[in-house]
Amino acid sequence: MSAGFPMLTFCMSKFPVYHSSVMHVKHLRRNLSLLLVIAAAMLAAGIAVGVQNESSQTPQIDFFDVDTHNFIAETHGIKRMEVWMVPEKSKGEQDWKTLGLMQRNSHWFSWSAWELPIPKEPVVAYQIMVRGYDASNVEMDRVTLPWIGEKMLKKEVWGIEN
Repeated sequence: MSAGFPMLTFCMSKFPVYHSSVMHVKHLRRNLSLLLVIAAAMLAAGIAVGVQNESSQTPQIDFFDVDTHNFIAETHGIKRMEVWMVPEKSKGEQDWKTLGLMQRNSHWFSWSAWELPIPKEPVVAYQIMVRGYDASNVEMDRVTLPWIGEKMLKKEVWGIEN
């Protein structure tokens, strides 16, 4: 009956069901106390595992976008952020150019919000991305703006129609 439910099997073996019409109150209290201690221990273990998993989260960039005057981003566990532009005819990372280092304007534990002013003059780029680094200066994540191509970037980032 309890196949697949090992905790139920354990509890049933340690606390058998009495079919007697009279059950002593002290046995009932002892059984309930023991069950409450087991439940509290399971709850504490679950909370401890949840907290441990939350703190060991891999550093990542949650999003990268633009507002009216800034490139903005939100991250978890990232310590440094750089905005890069990828030229149209780029053959590799050696052709990319940096637009600047983002400044952290707010943080809460491992969560951070970042911003970098958008250049006044549009840049000639196929793609704009942000790269996030951890405390050891190892690149942990990169995210691009959702717009690809010079025309789309000029329209969406700088508001210039061609």
